[in-house]
Amino acid sequence: MEHQTTEGPRLHGPGLTDVRMMQVAHSSFRRELGLSPAAVRAVAGGDHRRTSIVAAHVTLFLSLLHHHHSVEDDLLWDVLLARVPGELAPLVHVMQSQHEQVAALLEQAHEALGTWRRTASASDGEALAGILSSMCAALFEHLHAEETHLLPIMARHITAEEWEEFTARGMSSIPQRLMFLGFGMMLYEGDPEVIGIEMGKLPAPLRRLLPLLGRRSFRRYARRVHGTPTPPRGIGAVA
Repeated sequence: MEHQTTEGPRLHGPGLTDVRMMQVAHSSFRRELGLSPAAVRAVAGGDHRRTSIVAAHVTLFLSLLHHHHSVEDDLLWDVLLARVPGELAPLVHVMQSQHEQVAALLEQAHEALGTWRRTASASDGEALAGILSSMCAALFEHLHAEETHLLPIMARHITAEEWEEFTARGMSSIPQRLMFLGFGMMLYEGDPEVIGIEMGKLPAPLRRLLPLLGRRSFRRYARRVHGTPTPPRGIGAVA
């Protein structure tokens, strides 16, 4: 994940709302969706059990991404357009067209996933992997543009209360049964300082349990899906 440097626009500090948690979420999308084409292609044709495991993983992250973009559409654009129309105007068309492009590929991926789940054939897996690769290319371009241009505007013009609502809505997409896994996914590659701030909002017993159980849950899950408890970091990051 790209951490904010002192030379770029600031995403936290005096007078700003700390929006760095968005980058933490993006790191998980980049890694897990970026690794998904290879995970699909690694499944042998006819292996229904393995197909089910990988398809469930891809389905989860496609759903999380759809929810993430829906929350952005619901809570961010109208507020920012009302407050800083001149500053946001150049970004509106780009961001909306990127969302539409990713949404279209998401729909294609869901259809291809359904077919692959039923057949477990190598050809249907390859078709899905191709769609996922195209979706990741579009998504990574969008995430980079969002982090470069939109997050600094959000830090200046979204209130802390509005940001809390945004992050709470985003976290609500993670099923309760996957709470430890979701936290472990963020811990694996997310900015420790940012995660520490979020941890400070939790009750003390949960603060003690979450890191241990989250890391353990993610290692188990990554081994099941990717074949390793330590999948590559920095997938989709811009150098």
